[in-house]
Amino acid sequence: MRLTRPIAAVGILTLLALGTVVPGAAAQEATGAPARTFGLAAVITKVVESNPLVRAQRYDIQRAQIDVDELEGFWAIPQVSFSSLSGVVPAARGNVVQSPDTSNDIDNLGPFYNFSVNAVLPLYTFGRLKHGAAAARNVVNARYAEGDKVRDDLTIEAVRAYWGVLTGDALVELTTEMRDSYGDLIEQAEEKEETSDIDSNDVFEIKSAQYDIDSAYLTSVENAGLVRRSLGDFLELLPGEEYQLTESDTPAINLSLDDLGALQVRASQRHPQLRALASAVSALDEAMLAERSNRWPVILVGGGFGWARSPNRDSQDNPFVFDEFNYTRIAAAFNVRWDLNFAKHDLNYMRRKLERDAVDARRKALKMKVNIDVHQALGHVLTQAQLLDAARGSRRESRRWLRTAADDFDLGIGEAQPLIRAYRADYRLQATVIQSEYDLNVALAELALVLGDMSSYLTWVADGQIALD
Repeated sequence: MRLTRPIAAVGILTLLALGTVVPGAAAQEATGAPARTFGLAAVITKVVESNPLVRAQRYDIQRAQIDVDELEGFWAIPQVSFSSLSGVVPAARGNVVQSPDTSNDIDNLGPFYNFSVNAVLPLYTFGRLKHGAAAARNVVNARYAEGDKVRDDLTIEAVRAYWGVLTGDALVELTTEMRDSYGDLIEQAEEKEETSDIDSNDVFEIKSAQYDIDSAYLTSVENAGLVRRSLGDFLELLPGEEYQLTESDTPAINLSLDDLGALQVRASQRHPQLRALASAVSALDEAMLAERSNRWPVILVGGGFGWARSPNRDSQDNPFVFDEFNYTRIAAAFNVRWDLNFAKHDLNYMRRKLERDAVDARRKALKMKVNIDVHQALGHVLTQAQLLDAARGSRRESRRWLRTAADDFDLGIGEAQPLIRAYRADYRLQATVIQSEYDLNVALAELALVLGDMSSYLTWVADGQIALD
């Protein structure tokens, strides 16, 4: 689902054409509706909340919560069962001493019906329910952390798309300006050729670069349209529906390698996969204790009520006679259940322990990887910040070069080749500045991603600076 990186080398200008946005005036006129406007936060909210993966993760959380509710409910809510039976049965008259009927009679059939209600409540389980409920709660925490990972992954895609659209707008504007400006240069050269101020070869040389100019412009427009449509799909807009983005400023970079330790600590506390594995380890710790509790008995208290009637069978009043067709019973009792298969309990405990140790080993390995990722992401941010400063400085010099070359050409003391090179350098560096701003913002978002808290990136953009709390 990741969008293609929006910049590619284009022709001799090496003008990087970012795949993003072209203002869709034609589409807007076709729909007749005003263009919708989205800021960075609105783009992220729309992309994340509408994605079915987020809904699926919510269902996983709800399903895990049901297990918690079930185990915690065993403490206060008894297990209640109800059963009922009805049918026909041969008559039985008299009593246990004397009766005109025999057990083999199949005549004189009559109805019978009964029902019973029984309830059982654990009184003491030696920790089974307590540890089971604690394990289930940790599973819920793991599901929440997994949901955060899904949201972070979708957020980074939304950030890339957002900055891609803005960068594409800037590149389309740049290449449009470049093409118009170069057209003016060609007209100026043709006028100088008519007055014999320049040689025809200079005019030919200037015109020969027109293809590179047009190629840069058309490629940027094409790529921009592709990414705009992709973001429109993310935003669940109708085909051809126009939208605009509110621009955000690049935050000031006040980080250094001295902040690496604090960032790694922050990542160890917030990274969703680390939190999910830590919750899984805690759940398995509780599951181990629950398995250990299986070595002890379960004490239960129960009660029941039963009632049965069969009109064509005489009720037996002797309490020592069991009558399954006519009775009214009520009972309450304590029950002790004890599985004495200790070898099986020990094996189950060992299985849980090995599973717990394996998950904890994965957690430690992931923590090592996250530390490396944080170091790499921080280094990438610092590098991109330096490259952006260098690109801006070089672009200032290229602008001076272009002005000097253009003045010399106007005065007839400069040749066409230096002017063409100055055009190429200036517009290439303008595109490089645009690309560097995109790369820096994406690098900051990727740093927030490895820290495990994409919301911090929104805070950095809103505040205009990076704050480590």
